[in-house]
Amino acid sequence: MTEIIARDGTGDLDRSTIDYTAVQDPGHGNTVASWTGVLIIFLGAVIATFGSVTGNSMIFWGGLIVCAIGPIVGLVLRAAGKGGKNTAGHHR
Repeated sequence: MTEIIARDGTGDLDRSTIDYTAVQDPGHGNTVASWTGVLIIFLGAVIATFGSVTGNSMIFWGGLIVCAIGPIVGLVLRAAGKGGKNTAGHHR
């Protein structure tokens, strides 16, 4: 097999030295709590953008309030057990 040389001159990663059992899945936020929070923030941004484009300050500020509610909902859902687990392995 041909060794691949990176731009910085180092050799290819030797995958035989990696202990894959020691590597844990970090989760990357794939939980109901995180997706719900992000979706609410996104919808708030869409509402605020619509308010900004139309020149309606009430819709704009309403959208920003919806954006602020997103993280709160995410934290509440995480506290309710819909979030990921912390580093100790306990559910949040």
